Amino acid sequence: MTNLAPCSVEASRRSVQTRKWAVSTPKEPSAVGHGWNIYVVNTVPPLTLYQEMVEYSQSYSEANPQAQSLRHLLSEAHLLLRASLLTCAHLERGEGAELQTGERAELEAALRENCAHLGDCFSRGNQKDCHLALPYYRMSGLSIPEVMARNQPRPSSPRSYGPGFLFYLKHYLLEETQQTLDQEAADEVIDIFSQSEPSQLVGVCSSPIMVHVSPARTLAILGHLEDSVGVSVTLTIAMATLALRLDDRAQYRQLMDRHSEMLLVYGFIEEPLLLLHGAGGAQNALVRPTALASELGRSQPGLLVAALVALHENSKLKLEQADHVFKVCKYIFKLVDFWEGMLMASSQEPVIQELLFRVASVYIDRLTRTNPDPRLSHSDLGKRSLKSADDLIGSCSHYGALYPWLTVLCPIHITNSQHQEALQKLQSLLCGPSLSIPSVVPLLEQISEETLWGFSLHLLCATRRGHYNSSIEKLLDHCPQAIIAYANHHLQDRHMALWWQKLLPELCNRTRAATDNSILLAALQETLVVVSMETSPTEFLELIPDDGTAAYFVPHLLTCSQRHLTKPLT
Repeated sequence: MTNLAPCSVEASRRSVQTRKWAVSTPKEPSAVGHGWNIYVVNTVPPLTLYQEMVEYSQSYSEANPQAQSLRHLLSEAHLLLRASLLTCAHLERGEGAELQTGERAELEAALRENCAHLGDCFSRGNQKDCHLALPYYRMSGLSIPEVMARNQPRPSSPRSYGPGFLFYLKHYLLEETQQTLDQEAADEVIDIFSQSEPSQLVGVCSSPIMVHVSPARTLAILGHLEDSVGVSVTLTIAMATLALRLDDRAQYRQLMDRHSEMLLVYGFIEEPLLLLHGAGGAQNALVRPTALASELGRSQPGLLVAALVALHENSKLKLEQADHVFKVCKYIFKLVDFWEGMLMASSQEPVIQELLFRVASVYIDRLTRTNPDPRLSHSDLGKRSLKSADDLIGSCSHYGALYPWLTVLCPIHITNSQHQEALQKLQSLLCGPSLSIPSVVPLLEQISEETLWGFSLHLLCATRRGHYNSSIEKLLDHCPQAIIAYANHHLQDRHMALWWQKLLPELCNRTRAATDNSILLAALQETLVVVSMETSPTEFLELIPDDGTAAYFVPHLLTCSQRHLTKPLT
């Protein structure tokens, strides 16, 4: 016991000192006596240390490429290089900037190499971490062919590709870039997915990066896929696109005729890249129509319009991007069809108001233009719109039914068919509930009121704005035979009093002043019938002018009195 006592006392003393050190405030380290770890970092150049770590990692790689130790070591090397680059950035601001710039280039090259090694680790890893292959391969600066060369299947499993590699490849193909693969690389991508994930082949074929893929070879692969999984709309469209590239019109037509236009539209919603490239880019990114989109514009414009409307309504295409598609394809005439289709489908109020103004502007331009639109091709000049005025009135709530008096004012077939169509559509918009009248009034100033069709547009605007008194006067000036139809439609409910407060006095004055007053007399007779039904005998008596023509009004006064006497008491 006596021999152990000093040891116990000394151990107790050291334990107490340790506890005191643990709770005391740390002191600043002295200039000498640095720890071993700090000594190594401060004396060994980062690139030398990195190379030693890479050499050391090779032993892990040869033993087990998926070992966690390998990932940890490469990750530590990654942090070392990043920290060194940050240090270089600070030192470049001081002396020796040229020397630091050269070292920085070497560090950046080492970092890219390190990212490539990390990408290799995660490309064959498990599903949990496979997504990390994407950022590391991107930071490595490797091209797709270079990444594919690093991920060739092992001899033991020649058809097996790592999940991380496939994840990287799918995301790269979906990116909206200007880069493209040559035919050899594109064909290899098709082979990779046909072996590993055949369900992704349609999306892969649709990628803008794959434009140089062999169409005949890929069409055969898609045909085998269809034999194994069955017919699908997107697969059919992809095969039709390849047939189009082969200029096999018969096969293209046969494939497109398999499905209805509605199903084809659903197919484009599912895979927009079949129709457009670039739609998933930035807010103002311009889209590029595919060869299929250009073909549809020529052969099936209705399908192209319906597909673009559906893409917009499913937030996969912006309005300005759709406009650009028609301009690139030189189908300016179909752009108006697209706007009309959008009005039928859209429920977004700002979009609706923008479209209403656009189509109204186009209709006005067509009515006032004496020469053909230079933007239209010769083939477009003779084409009719996809939707007639009657179609739009029946299927779009923004186009209202034409007021009955318009048929009296503007009989059909008084102008050419395109002029008549533009007029009826504009009149229908003015009869509808949605168009902002103040927004189009300045545009209508270029249309004269000298013609009846021009006058009808100005009269519609005045009526929509509630200017009934001036509208009655102008209509009696230009076309009195339409006044009763106008009054029957508009002078109802709270405006009923205008029959006797405005219309009746106007007709009386004009009938006396006119030499040929047969039309005015007929209108006066109709007006008196309405007034006698809506007023009391006393009120009607006060309306009779005192110019010696009272006898003309007596029959209507009697009718009013009889109606009043037979009216049941309430």
